[in-house]
Amino acid sequence: MSTKPAKEMKVESRSGRKTLSSKRKNIFSSDKDEIMLNVCQSMILGEITTGVGLKRLRVELLSINQEQYAKMVGVTRKILSEIERDKSKVSTTVLNQVLRGVGLSLVVLPRDKFLQSKLINDEDEAI
Repeated sequence: MSTKPAKEMKVESRSGRKTLSSKRKNIFSSDKDEIMLNVCQSMILGEITTGVGLKRLRVELLSINQEQYAKMVGVTRKILSEIERDKSKVSTTVLNQVLRGVGLSLVVLPRDKFLQSKLINDEDEAI
């Protein structure tokens, strides 16, 4: 009875770089929550853009490349790339579709920092 060697996971892409799936780590649920909260807080505070936040969540939570993520959410890789680089003029429907893949949605916030803070703090008390 012969045994076949197990399939090896593809570790390098055509360019010779390690693939994201070869870098994938098991992340605890609490760590995922922390990453999500940190990214959301940075976006609300204006420290990072929506595109940068999306890319961080795609890479850190899902460990998948743009092609895989685009297919998962039903857009082209080009559109995803433009969104992540903040160069896109997509509709809010498409942006929501892309954000939904990492557990986010668009939300309307007042531009005034005081009102933002009051809104966020009031929501915490209601919960």
